[in-house]
Amino acid sequence: MSDVQAETVDSLASIWWLLVAVAICLPVCVWAFWRIGQWWVTDRPLPLPLDRAYPAVPFSAWAGVALFVGLQILSVLLAMVASALGDLGLFGLGGPPDAPATPALLVGGIGTLVAGLLALKAFGPKAQRTVGVRAGNVTQGVRLGVIAFAAILPVCVAALVVSISALRLVQAPVQTHPVLETVQRTRDPSVVALLCVQAVIVAPVVEEFLFRGLLMWALARATGMIAALVVSSVLFAVIHVTAEPQAVAPLFFLGMALGYVAYRTRSLVAPIIAHGLFNALMISGTLLTSGS
Repeated sequence: MSDVQAETVDSLASIWWLLVAVAICLPVCVWAFWRIGQWWVTDRPLPLPLDRAYPAVPFSAWAGVALFVGLQILSVLLAMVASALGDLGLFGLGGPPDAPATPALLVGGIGTLVAGLLALKAFGPKAQRTVGVRAGNVTQGVRLGVIAFAAILPVCVAALVVSISALRLVQAPVQTHPVLETVQRTRDPSVVALLCVQAVIVAPVVEEFLFRGLLMWALARATGMIAALVVSSVLFAVIHVTAEPQAVAPLFFLGMALGYVAYRTRSLVAPIIAHGLFNALMISGTLLTSGS
């Protein structure tokens, strides 16, 4: 067995919990891709949204992309300001020693979401709902979110295994996400709780609003739905490259699944549920193997 193969086997052994989750989700994945194959061979256009009562996004593609970029910049600036205030001991923004940046990231995320919702009001009273900021059929959204998570998890894990093997082959580092790294080393329950709020609640809500709400629907006006799905998923994956280079391919496939359920339901409930479940699984597995 080569060194690359041995390192890959060791990596897989350390994520046994993820392989168990894949085994549980595999039947749903097979069913979902069988349905996709049925649609593909008919050469039909992408199925229309389940709820067709909402008009097209009431702003141009350029305006949507500009708003997306502006909110990304605002998120970084808000986090930097909150971090500086925390260093000064102001407003209780100083994080615990194990996760000093977490409160600043929460401020950046929540502030960006609020700013985005306010900005959408400038495009009319229905603008928020047309990009998915509405409950819709909550029961349906939750159900489709769970199905989307189960259907795409085996694909994401397969892409992760391939990515890790490729990085090992070229002797590139395999990095652990900073949140998971903190979960591995901390023994403070309050830190774990804070990270769970950030990763399982705030991050899915904010990222789905930005990528599957603003960006995807803005691009759809200019490129069509399938191209918008692909481009928004690529960008979603690429922004994580510095934190976890091996996660770029898995996150692309995750983004495609999240984008599709957002399109089908015209609501962000389903992608938020699926995204939150994905992050919750990563944190739970890390806790399980770290002995916290």
